[in-house]
Amino acid sequence: MVWRFRFGSLAAVAHGGPISPGDCSRAAHNGDIGLVSVSRPRLAGAGPVARLLLCIFGLALAQRPALAVHEPLWELGVGVGLLSTRDYRGSLAESNFALPFPYAIYRGDFLQVDREDGIRGKLFENAQLQFDLSLAGNVPVSDSDNSARRGMPSLDPLIEVGAEISFNLWRALERDHSFSLVLPMRLVYSVGDPLLEFQGVTLSPFLNYKIRQESHGALLRYNASFGPIFANSRYHDYFYEVDPLFVTPQRAEYHPGSGYSGSRVTLSVTRNFKGFVLGVFARYDALDGAVFEDSPLVETDDYYAVGFVFGWILGESSTLVQH
Repeated sequence: MVWRFRFGSLAAVAHGGPISPGDCSRAAHNGDIGLVSVSRPRLAGAGPVARLLLCIFGLALAQRPALAVHEPLWELGVGVGLLSTRDYRGSLAESNFALPFPYAIYRGDFLQVDREDGIRGKLFENAQLQFDLSLAGNVPVSDSDNSARRGMPSLDPLIEVGAEISFNLWRALERDHSFSLVLPMRLVYSVGDPLLEFQGVTLSPFLNYKIRQESHGALLRYNASFGPIFANSRYHDYFYEVDPLFVTPQRAEYHPGSGYSGSRVTLSVTRNFKGFVLGVFARYDALDGAVFEDSPLVETDDYYAVGFVFGWILGESSTLVQH
């Protein structure tokens, strides 16, 4: 799968019954978030993932008055992220990651590194249109831990570099709600031996709805996005091709084409307190109709992933900027 670098652009887990921001805090305290199993559940038994999605929607309905937001030009700190994900889209093998990272926020006129949009360079922006640099990536995959790929080469981590155009379809007068169409196109490179090797092109347009609100001294951010994914045959080859050398009685030769690569829904919530930030996210991909769905390396037609991040803010700028 592909992850955009959006440090802390995450979501929260809910209990049954009425949902409030406090429910998510209690869920985190009670251990309902973190490394959640994502082994192809159905809706009725999705467990923490279903509660996670319900909490996100419940939080989004808890509206409060909007206000102008001014935040420090920069913030520095440390953080830790927990991620539970399948090895790649279509795989049943799961991997869990616990990753410490430097926590850095910068809200400059051109370069911006923030919790909502990750790392981006603002090439152009007006009230209706925004043109940014776009980065993404995915985790490596070992053949020894993935039965479908056993005996095949391991997959190196990928980085994606490109640009995205955002069209502002609607924004509330108070600027705390927005709805946009985002069109990212990126070139994909594997990182390993050789150091960088071209692995194709992706196009993943999506509709994005954002909410920002103040609650009890904390800044809350909600994000929901949905859209299809497209890629060329070279990108699909990287994950789903089976060359004659790796054919077995259970694994036939296969060469995918270019085109539709499934659709995704991503929901996230972050809460920025004085001195730290907390967030979780959930992602679901539907692979029905994808051009690679007949690959012997595809074991399932859906995909789940969840993650959690906690960051400590150790220092910040005294200069405030509107953001």
